[in-house]
Amino acid sequence: MRLRVIDLETTGSLPDTAEIIEFGAVDVVQTLEGWQVETPHTQLLRPLGPLTPETQAIHHLTASDFSANDPVATPEILRALIWAAPQPDMLVAHHTAFEQHFLGPELSDSLHWLCTLKIAKRLWPDAPRHTNQVLRYWLNLDLAPNLAMPPHRAGPDAYVTAHILMRQLGLASLEDMRAWSASKSVRRGAALRAGRKMAQG
Repeated sequence: MRLRVIDLETTGSLPDTAEIIEFGAVDVVQTLEGWQVETPHTQLLRPLGPLTPETQAIHHLTASDFSANDPVATPEILRALIWAAPQPDMLVAHHTAFEQHFLGPELSDSLHWLCTLKIAKRLWPDAPRHTNQVLRYWLNLDLAPNLAMPPHRAGPDAYVTAHILMRQLGLASLEDMRAWSASKSVRRGAALRAGRKMAQG
């Protein structure tokens, strides 16, 4: 089983007007020894339009970070990145609603998505917040600094999410995680009740 954790950096939040400018992926693979996190892969994707100060303030990517040799985020390029060998059995993102806006079924085909944000709300309702960076420190994840930094870049964020997923895989079945990911967002009160019920067995 190969779970491909994906993170995107973009020029905005609306796929009709924004471009993907960085694609990060980290595979979490089931082996005979258990689940393992593989090396992150990152691809810069050259924007055709301008980078606004608002988006640059998030990921700190500027025009000088891109070269004429960087590909543009065409459907063909994005499909190749999603399906890069060895091919994944499932896709993962921390907030799948965002990634799926940009990577629709015409690119991901019939692959199921796991949403580590929704799963986190089920498993850890008492967490102070459920962003991947807050969970990183709340869970006291032991991460390689050179792979986990800087935040809000596609490769490091995917790497952090992959380790959040590793914790989740030790607490819940893939079937439950798929069901939670497909459900509507969990309200905090409902998440607290669900978490207490799970704790009580």
